[in-house]
Amino acid sequence: MAKGHCLVVGAGVSGLSSGIRLLEDGWDVTIWSSNFSPNTTSDIAAALWYPFLSAPVEKTDVWGSNTYNVLKELARQKDTGVSMTQTYEYFRSSQPDPSWKAVVDNFERTKENLPSEYVEAFSFVAPIIEMPIYLEWLMREYGLLGGKLEKKTLSSFDVIKPLFDIIINCTGLNSGELLDDKEVYPVRGQIIRVKASLTEMYLDQRIETLAYIVPRSKDVVLGGVAQQGSWSLKQNTEDHDFILNKCASIIPELKDAEIIEDLVGLRPGRTEVRLEKEERDSVDLIHNYGHGGSGVTLSWGCADEVVELANGR
Repeated sequence: MAKGHCLVVGAGVSGLSSGIRLLEDGWDVTIWSSNFSPNTTSDIAAALWYPFLSAPVEKTDVWGSNTYNVLKELARQKDTGVSMTQTYEYFRSSQPDPSWKAVVDNFERTKENLPSEYVEAFSFVAPIIEMPIYLEWLMREYGLLGGKLEKKTLSSFDVIKPLFDIIINCTGLNSGELLDDKEVYPVRGQIIRVKASLTEMYLDQRIETLAYIVPRSKDVVLGGVAQQGSWSLKQNTEDHDFILNKCASIIPELKDAEIIEDLVGLRPGRTEVRLEKEERDSVDLIHNYGHGGSGVTLSWGCADEVVELANGR
């Protein structure tokens, strides 16, 4: 017998991960969403494991660590879209050890073979997640576990009739309007898909010089920008050139790479990730949104905590 019936609102990576964990824990689950893959914000993500633009660190480190371990296991399976990849993060000044040093495999410091302007690098193994493949896998797993999907656009949590024992809010950026949450804001991102023969990932995660080179099975993703407060979904030529020049300064042959397309998306920024239970008169509401640039990175750790909150722990 099921523990109860959960409604998850939102079908991005947070909603699907939460839905899967709830089903595994014995809940009946229905997901409502106005969009499903391949038409979600999650589909556009680069995406890679790296705690980025998210807080509070003491919680995101735990959620990120748990997610790293799950993604590492998924990389051993076929058709998940997850692969463990040798990664180099470059710095223009000496850096302290990252808080996630003990989480990743094969962490080392190096000062060898650095691109110009950089003085040291972290070397480690990190998951790359090909979102169209990964989201398809999540949808398939969710369905195999008995989860239900309904295409619905929600105008207010107050209009949901008490047909559910608990509601999980995974609406990302839309939570700002739905909940009148003034702490929610967009972080605009733009990426370029190119054809290139690369097998390693290269990162510069400083906001002002943000650059990432993410090899996937059929393309390489170049990024990026992190423009807080911008709602623009229009492709920007200046951003395109900025991204290409930054990435070519790390891997020069990318300057002449064949361009496939530019993509723009809005990260769901918030001063802190909101993961908590709100007790309402009609039904309890568990919030799981505001992950910034770390939606995939925190997804399984946050989903596990959603289950704990649903069970009253």
